[in-house]
Amino acid sequence: MTRNPWHSLAGMLLLALPASALAQEDFGRAPPVDTTGLAQGAGSTMEMLYERTIFNIDVLRLTLRFGEDTAAEIASLLPDAPSGAPSDALADSLAVVAMAARNVLVRSRFLRDVSLEQFLDGLRKSLDGARRAGLVSAEAHRLILDEVEEQYEPLREEGIRRGDAMWYRIRGDTLHLAFQRVDGGVPVEGTPIGPERRMGVLGGYLAPDSDFRDKLIRSVMPDS
Repeated sequence: MTRNPWHSLAGMLLLALPASALAQEDFGRAPPVDTTGLAQGAGSTMEMLYERTIFNIDVLRLTLRFGEDTAAEIASLLPDAPSGAPSDALADSLAVVAMAARNVLVRSRFLRDVSLEQFLDGLRKSLDGARRAGLVSAEAHRLILDEVEEQYEPLREEGIRRGDAMWYRIRGDTLHLAFQRVDGGVPVEGTPIGPERRMGVLGGYLAPDSDFRDKLIRSVMPDS
């Protein structure tokens, strides 16, 4: 299969707002997943703008919102951290804490049109990184890839449009996923269960070679 220049899109999600503001920011749409029980303030949010680097074209906005326990643990690592880029050791510690989270909301808002194949290429790339890092097994990697190929087929004809959003709500090892159209429709939704599903999402964003990791980690640093 021909690889396209959008292949590094990866798994999905966005914008760090208090849970009560998510619906308003989302063009008045009600979020298709539960947004309660999330922290606010220091350590609660990692967010970034993903760009197609060659031309600096905005592709999507990604946000991870954490529950109180994870936010407190992240915040505890930051008081003595200098502003700007974290040390390798601190970046590793922050990534480990975030990937261990059991109460997380992840959202990607798409800022450009993307074909289904471009979207799936991003998911494959993210899962490949999680597998290489030993975060998901080879068996789980194959299982999840087989699932997503079928799960997102309803997006084949229209693809992904500007303003659409991908949501993941993690509680324990249950993953509630929902793809929401800009008009509020939800053509894809499911609740797969298992630690490999949680790590497929979080590991995909925070594995050492992920395209998302550096900006996500930097976003929680002081004065970032």
